[in-house]
Order: sequence, then C-alpha cells, then structure tokens
Amino acid sequence: MKHTKEHRDPLVRRSAAFLITMGLLFGLHAGAAECADWLKLTENEEGVFYADRDTLSKGAGQVKEARELSVLKNHKEIVRMLEVVEYDCSEKKRRVIQVLTQTKNGEAVLASTLNAAWGPVMQHQTATVFFEAACKK
Repeated sequence: MKHTKEHRDPLVRRSAAFLITMGLLFGLHAGAAECADWLKLTENEEGVFYADRDTLSKGAGQVKEARELSVLKNHKEIVRMLEVVEYDCSEKKRRVIQVLTQTKNGEAVLASTLNAAWGPVMQHQTATVFFEAACKK
C-alpha cells in the first residue's frame, strides 16, 4: 500500500463549503482550509483518508498534532469527518482533540474532546496510517 500519493480528490474539492466551515472552526482562514494541501494516505472499503501536509510537517518533540480528513463511502449518517488528533510518537498512542462531521443531510456537527483519554493507535487500521505519517522521522 502506497501512502505518499498527492491527491486532489474531486469530492474533496467539491466540498468547499464544508472545508471553509472546517477552517473557520479549526482556526484557519477560509482560503487555507479550502486549498489545504491534502495528502491522500490510504483508501479502503470504508473511505478515502487524507492528512493536511502542513500539519504533518510541523511539531517538535514526541507529541504531534495533525488534521485528518476522512471521506466516508458507506457510513449510514456521516459523509465527511475532519479530526484534529494528537499522536504520542514514543508511546504509540493517539487522542482526538476536535471532530467536525458533515452528515448526509448537510448538517455540520462539531465536538470538542480536549480532555480525551489517550488510546493505543493499533485499535484502528486507518489510525495506524495516520500515526506513521505524523510520527515519521
């Protein structure tokens, strides 16, 4: 599985309003959110998973923060999900700081989980791919 393909998925590009909303809620200006440099990490039967290249290249130390975009294929209610996630690279753990979801009816729902517990990365297949991208040396 190749994880370094740069990709501008039409579904992501057509989602300008969602990306602008994400940007505003996550402290970005609208242009930066809409034109974020999304890197396609993987695709499977559940969806297509992207990371914001800018967040992957930042951060020093063992705890890294990353913005992750999931475009889900067959979820009953959710179409897209943006997460701000922290990775503890030395302990192979992750925790979700914020989640913005777009439902099939177009509703955007923001959940803040600032005090979320750390959990092991290996419990989610796609989380492993994100962890590897965020914590690469």
